[in-house]
Amino acid sequence: MIKLFVFDLGNVILPFDHRKIPEKLLLWSQKKEQFDSIEMFEYIFGADNGLINPYEEGEMSTEEFFKIISDRYYLNMSLEDFKNIWTPIFLEDKGVEKIILNLKELGYPLFILSNTNELHFTYIKETYPIVHVFNEWILSYEVGAKKPKKRIFEEIFRRAEVSGSEVFYVDDTESYVLKAKEMFGIYGVVYKGADELRTEIKKVLNRKKAKNHEIS
Repeated sequence: MIKLFVFDLGNVILPFDHRKIPEKLLLWSQKKEQFDSIEMFEYIFGADNGLINPYEEGEMSTEEFFKIISDRYYLNMSLEDFKNIWTPIFLEDKGVEKIILNLKELGYPLFILSNTNELHFTYIKETYPIVHVFNEWILSYEVGAKKPKKRIFEEIFRRAEVSGSEVFYVDDTESYVLKAKEMFGIYGVVYKGADELRTEIKKVLNRKKAKNHEIS
């Protein structure tokens, strides 16, 4: 029986597109002819060795992260200029927002589980009220570990008295969903759109055979 719903943030609650960030940053470079946006994207966002990884695991401050990028690419900009490019990459998804609010009305505890960083989440808190509906925010830069590391999933059980099979977890990255199931037996679904998510949630709620547990 599901007792807790855990949502990924980026590309589930808030769709985002970070591909244009390097292109916009390089406009501030004093030596832009030496660099290209593809190389910069890989340097910052590379899955294995990107600078984003230690930043999103809390191993460096926002100021340190900005300085490393600024120095490497000779960016003639302030941290505030950097924020204005780095942060406004998100959109609202009203379909998912409705699902979240429905679950809240039904009395379910709701957690966010996100690989994110201080700059992005500070901006999100100030811009998107939907995140304030959640009971807990489990954020990689605060926990010190990114998905799919065991440590960040363990945080779910530090904050809620539930078993893995009592957790419904949705993420747009299939490998994270599979790892959560493998390590903790968490019931997970790969996010492919609000309509499909609504259907999956209805399935697990209908197993309770309770008329008052329906999601619209």
